[in-house]
Amino acid sequence: MNDKNFNSVLLASILITLILVVGVHFVPNKRLLLLPDSSARLYLLTKQLPDGSPSSEWTNDQHTAWKCTKPEHYNIDYFPCAFTIDMSKSAEIGIDLSSFNHINLHLNYQGSSNKIRIAIRNFNNDYSKASDNNSTKFNAIQIHASELNKELHLPLSSFAVADWWLTQYNIPLSRSAPEMNNTMVITVDFGEPIQSGTHSFELKKIELQGDWIAVEYWYLGILILWLGSIFIFAIKRLFELNEQTRHDTQVINQLSNTNEQLQEETNKFRRLSTVDPLTQLYNRFGIDQIIASFSGSSHLHSPSIPNYSLLVIDIDHFKHVNDQHGHDCGDLVLQHIAKIIQSNLRAGDFVGRWGGEEFVVIMPGANQKTAMAIAEIIREVIFNTPCNLEKPLTVSASFGVSERHIDEDFASCFKRADNALYRAKQQGRNCSVYAEEQL
Repeated sequence: MNDKNFNSVLLASILITLILVVGVHFVPNKRLLLLPDSSARLYLLTKQLPDGSPSSEWTNDQHTAWKCTKPEHYNIDYFPCAFTIDMSKSAEIGIDLSSFNHINLHLNYQGSSNKIRIAIRNFNNDYSKASDNNSTKFNAIQIHASELNKELHLPLSSFAVADWWLTQYNIPLSRSAPEMNNTMVITVDFGEPIQSGTHSFELKKIELQGDWIAVEYWYLGILILWLGSIFIFAIKRLFELNEQTRHDTQVINQLSNTNEQLQEETNKFRRLSTVDPLTQLYNRFGIDQIIASFSGSSHLHSPSIPNYSLLVIDIDHFKHVNDQHGHDCGDLVLQHIAKIIQSNLRAGDFVGRWGGEEFVVIMPGANQKTAMAIAEIIREVIFNTPCNLEKPLTVSASFGVSERHIDEDFASCFKRADNALYRAKQQGRNCSVYAEEQL
C-alpha cells in the first residue's frame, strides 16, 4: 500500500471511529415490554377473609387492575395481596434480564399505604429449589406512594436483596448481590404492614430497557479493533520490510557480483589495452601510460617526468628469420627475447614491445653507467642463449641507450636512443651504443 492509499485509509478509519464513539449515544435502547401484553401470564395472590370476601380481586378484564381490602382489626403479618407477572419457561428456567439497566414502571395506586414494593425473583441452582417458590432470590425496591401514579424510570442497580431472605436461606456475603440472569417472576405487593381499608392498583406499563451493548464495552471494542488493526498492520509491514530487505540484499549481491564481473572485465580490457598479447610485455600504449604516470600527466612530452634511462632494442636480421623459418618461428624468437629481457632487469624497471621486433626498456633512476651495464648483460645473454626450437637458432640484438636530461621530454630522449640504435646497426649489430648528448 502506497502512502496515498494508507493516508486515505487512516483518515477514513479515524472518521468511522469518531462516528462510532459519538453514535453509540444515539443508538435506540433495546426494550422488553411486559405490560401491556395480552399474552402475559398474570396472577393475583388472594385469600378468603373471615367474612367470606377475598383479600384481593381483579377490577378489570385485562387483569392489570386489582384491589385489596383489609378488614378492621384483621391482624396478620403478611396480608395476601400480591400481583405477579410469570416469566418462567419451566420450574427452573426463566429469562435473562441482566443485560437491561432500567425498568420503566407506571403504577397507579389509591390507598393509605406509604410504600409499594417491586420484587424481581431469580432462580439459582446453588440455593433455589423448584419445590420452594420462596427460595428464588428476592431482589426488591421500595417505592414511596407519593412517587406513583406516573411513569418511573428505575435503575435496576437500585434493587437490593432482602435481608430476611438472606437470613432465611443462610446466603454468604459473596452470594448476596442481586441477580437477574434467570428471572422467574416480577411481583407488586406491600413492603410493610398495611392499614385497614381498600387499596386500588392499576399497572399500566412495565418495561425493561437497556443498551444493546454497554458503552464501556463499546469503547473497549473500538480500542481492541484499533490495537488489532495496528498489530496486523505492524506484522504485515514487518513481513513487507523483511521481504524488501531480502529483495534489496539480493539486488545488492547481484550488483556486487556484477560490479566484480565488471571490474574483472575492466581489468581484463585494461590489461589487453596495455599488454602485447604475444610477448605479454607492455605494448606501445602501455609504455605511454607508464611515462604519463611519472608526472601524473597523460602526455609523454611533460618536462616534469623524473630521471630515467631508456634502452631501445632491435633484434638483428629478424626479417631474415621470418623469411627463412616462417612467422611462427619469428613469434617464438620474439617470446624468447622478451623473457630474456624481462628476467635481467631490475625490480621497478619496465619493458615493452614498441613494435615489430623492437623493444623499449624504461629504467627509472638509472644513470648512463647502469643502463649500459644492463644493456650489455641482456645483449650477451641473448646472443649466448639459442632459441629453443626443433633446430636451435642463435640470434642477436642491437641496443641504443640514452639517459634523460633535465627538462627533456620522452620523445627527445627516445629519439636519441633510437639514433644510437641506428649507429649500433651500422657498427655491425650485436652491440650497445650510448646516445649522443644532443640530437
